[in-house]
Amino acid sequence: MIRECFITAILLCLCFLTIPVVSICEEIRKEGWPVPDLNGLIPYTITLQTSDGVEKMVEKFYTSDGGHVARVSANGRVFAFVIDRDREPPIDYLLLDVDGSGKFTKRLKPGETYLIPDWVFR
Repeated sequence: MIRECFITAILLCLCFLTIPVVSICEEIRKEGWPVPDLNGLIPYTITLQTSDGVEKMVEKFYTSDGGHVARVSANGRVFAFVIDRDREPPIDYLLLDVDGSGKFTKRLKPGETYLIPDWVFR
């Protein structure tokens, strides 16, 4: 009886190891996600940080609907937007241009980490 339970437990563990794990924190859209229109907005704060060996600039803007948006760039290239519609933590989502195409194809949820894309360093 104990041996049968042990074998069943091992088989269940093996089944779970073969099932692919899907991340629910990121969404990919080939055509890209719409980016916020920052025309006419003035940043209320600009932060410079060194990250992954490059100076990263984060510009934060208040939006007319009561939220805020952060534009994230490095080497003069915008690679991410952080969107927060209510100015309360956590953020709503982050848009990432993973290949330098100008399309922000990856959408990350709060707490998801990212690396500066390789194309920013070229």
